[in-house]
Amino acid sequence: MMTRAASIRFGIAALVLGSLTLGAASTDPSLYSGLVWRNIGPFRAGRVSAVTGVIGQPGVFYMGLPLGGVWKTTSAGETWFPVFDAIKDVSSVGAIEVAPSDPSVIYVGTGDLITGGGINEGNGVYRSGDAGKTWQHLGLDDTKQIPRVRVDPRDPSLVLIAAQGNVHTHSEQRGVFRSTDGGKTWTRTLYVDNETGVQDLAWAYDDPSVMLATTVRHYVAPGAPPRGGGAGLPAGAPPGASGAAAGTALYKSTDEGVTWKEITGGGLPPLAGRTSVAVAMNTNAQRMFIVGAFGLHRSDDGGATWRQMAGSDRRIVGGGYLCGVYVDPKNPDVVYNLNTTSYRSTDGGQTFAAFKGAPGGDDPQQLWIDPTDGQRMFFGVDQGATISLDGGRTWSSWYNQSTAQVYHVSTDNQYPYWVYAPQQDSGSIATRSRGNLGAITPLDWHPIAGYEFGSV
Repeated sequence: MMTRAASIRFGIAALVLGSLTLGAASTDPSLYSGLVWRNIGPFRAGRVSAVTGVIGQPGVFYMGLPLGGVWKTTSAGETWFPVFDAIKDVSSVGAIEVAPSDPSVIYVGTGDLITGGGINEGNGVYRSGDAGKTWQHLGLDDTKQIPRVRVDPRDPSLVLIAAQGNVHTHSEQRGVFRSTDGGKTWTRTLYVDNETGVQDLAWAYDDPSVMLATTVRHYVAPGAPPRGGGAGLPAGAPPGASGAAAGTALYKSTDEGVTWKEITGGGLPPLAGRTSVAVAMNTNAQRMFIVGAFGLHRSDDGGATWRQMAGSDRRIVGGGYLCGVYVDPKNPDVVYNLNTTSYRSTDGGQTFAAFKGAPGGDDPQQLWIDPTDGQRMFFGVDQGATISLDGGRTWSSWYNQSTAQVYHVSTDNQYPYWVYAPQQDSGSIATRSRGNLGAITPLDWHPIAGYEFGSV
């Protein structure tokens, strides 16, 4: 389900001062000096908006959160710790990527992609040169929402970002921005108009000169309904709705994002709403995929002609809140599609089988596959971050991340008092304000009635 409220990054704080009476205004502030913040959970994670891993370091991965900054693991998901807390101006992350040629260099694009209801905006791009210990702001403040970052496989200073721009106003800070000096300066290389942003960027790791980009209308006029999931169409628009007013288009570059040309015709369907694109390795950048509400389509000649894949399988679509297509780095016939769950094809997209996730919806948001080792996979889903080192046979837990998105918090008058909260896409929860084991643990949390953005 869509995120419409702030994420409480460290869980619910157990510092509840209560309602102050009129006489409390004169209370000596020193009486509160003994109160400290402590994490009481929930210990089931929340939605992940960006994922990446470090090539050559099997245990090191980074995740970005809609309103929780950047977190890092060095143990393939056994433990996680925050690395973005020193940045006080922004906490919403839309994209993250480690430079393939230098694991100490990380780029973060701020501003979560999702725009249905609540909007989590950012203030541009950040760079770390020491594996997340410190960060430098690189500008592009008015891009507001950055859903994709790409770093050249050989040059850590060559970086491109997809910018959605300000959803509230007309703005020229939209499109593809490119830097060759590590973000010191930026050049906008793809621009449509002051309402249309770029939602995805893709290239093949073995041939980054060939790139794909997709655009979508991002601006929402005052009083108009929000667009579903950043999809360019009003919230609630049915699959396959006309994209004529959505600004959705596909562009190709053959010089690593310096110049762009729109791709049309050749069997490419009318594009609408949110899309995802991929370029397969080991194909000389000839095999390409695009998915959206119009289904999954494939090209084997660099985008000149297209044909629909898995045409009778209604699961293999994208758009709105969920959309993603990814290709195995070794075998271009192994394709992954993200919907309410994830699906895998071993015949180039002709047929798919369920891969990971409950039919009711893990709601996978992002997938990173190591371009040098297809066995290393990293899913960011509505329930948290989960990692596989064996091609999906086993996965790390998401019950070890206190990154839940909580919409409301309430307490009662019991002693010890209880804390209640609805969690994004994970029901509602309750816990005592102190546990029986000297600390609040997952054993102290209990499910209760209520769901998502309701109140308890």
